[in-house]
Amino acid sequence: MHDSIGPARLRLPVRPGARAFAPALALAAALAAVAARAPAQEPAAMPAPTLPSPVAEFVAAVNRGDAEAALAFFGRDGVVDDWGTRHAGAAAIARWSAREFVGAKGRLTPTRVGRDGARIVVDAGWTSEFYSGDSRFVFTVDGARIREMRIVGH
Repeated sequence: MHDSIGPARLRLPVRPGARAFAPALALAAALAAVAARAPAQEPAAMPAPTLPSPVAEFVAAVNRGDAEAALAFFGRDGVVDDWGTRHAGAAAIARWSAREFVGAKGRLTPTRVGRDGARIVVDAGWTSEFYSGDSRFVFTVDGARIREMRIVGH
């Protein structure tokens, strides 16, 4: 004949001679019962990553739809490399942005920020009328200017 231990709902059979394990089994059964009754909790919200300047100001300009302010970060000789398509100079970046970036009501939501040498690497969710999906934005900055922004998969 087998004895049993634990709360009535979670009876665990105990073989004769296994009494030495009975306290551990009783504790395990009690913890399982408590866990089964515990309300599900939402995961804690992660704080937004802190972006360094000038990337933080650039992202803010993009997200508020301010193309003029966003484009000013590149100056006359900035470069955007969008998944291998290169746009060099203010006029080319402005045309690209009007079609695919700020003009497409783009919104960038950073999820992770890091550094790769002198470059600032931002993993982000990107949503726009042109394309939406996760991307990696790699910024090469020079003081308050963005010398290059590369957009790649991650």
